[in-house]
Amino acid sequence: MAQSLRDSIDAPEDSDDAREIWLLIRSWLTLLRVVLVIAIIITAEIFEEHNLMNLSVSVWAIVVGFPLFLLMSMVIIQGDKRFAPDLEDERRMRIEKSG
Repeated sequence: MAQSLRDSIDAPEDSDDAREIWLLIRSWLTLLRVVLVIAIIITAEIFEEHNLMNLSVSVWAIVVGFPLFLLMSMVIIQGDKRFAPDLEDERRMRIEKSG
């Protein structure tokens, strides 16, 4: 018991805390990506006939929404590399297995 207590005191807790915080942020980003895709589809269907700066609002939804989706995906991947390397390793193994 004393040895494990000493190990836990000596072990840096910052990495565990950062990982837990990242996993919380990652789950919110993932949820926001799903909401973003649904919002793009709904906006493209509802505002198909309305124009804004000579383009339909449905085109604007795609022009703005797709880069936001890519940006969120890149943030998730970079955060996995920095704060949760085990998740990054799992992602790479899945890519290698499928390819």
